[in-house]
Amino acid sequence: MFKKGHSGNPQGRPRSALNKIARPLKMQISDFLNERFNELPGIWQKLTPQQRIKMFTELLPFVLPKVSSIDLDVNLAQLSDYDLDRIIDKLLNNEQKKSD
Repeated sequence: MFKKGHSGNPQGRPRSALNKIARPLKMQISDFLNERFNELPGIWQKLTPQQRIKMFTELLPFVLPKVSSIDLDVNLAQLSDYDLDRIIDKLLNNEQKKSD
């Protein structure tokens, strides 16, 4: 038996590696959904507004990347005017690039 935190494979399984059972199951689910994708508009019309919201929010993670919150522990009073101006300029430039 291995000690906690120590295994026979010290590098572990790669993050994106699927286990042997998950791969065929994912393929079956994908095939099932692809075959029935054209049925979604008809199903959507029959849903109540609450069901539509639920379906919409449950499908979003498949098309949008996960967003994680970050906690910035910054005391703005300690920054110089120059540093604050640089931060503001950078934020404005990023927003401008997004809108272009």
